Amino acid sequence: MRWREEFYCSTAGGGCGWYFLTYLRESLIGNFIIECPNCYHQHFRFISNGFITEDKHQDVYGEAITLVGLGSTLRDTPWHNDPIYRRSQFQQLNIE
Repeated sequence: MRWREEFYCSTAGGGCGWYFLTYLRESLIGNFIIECPNCYHQHFRFISNGFITEDKHQDVYGEAITLVGLGSTLRDTPWHNDPIYRRSQFQQLNIE
């Protein structure tokens, strides 16, 4: 199974402050480098069962694999707060 995961390129860590999506499989477990498609800032994270955690790399899982975010999904607001996304959700529920 594969799903979208939103990631924030934090300005506190030297990033650009934009949001982007990555597609992850539930079978992913280990050390990964998530690279921002806007500023190429690298975020070192541990992924467990396909979900990005706030944990940094764990020595037990060895070397990291680099995942590059999708440039076409860059946005300055979180995906779930985007008005177009919210409107489509309401339309699916027949709420206006």
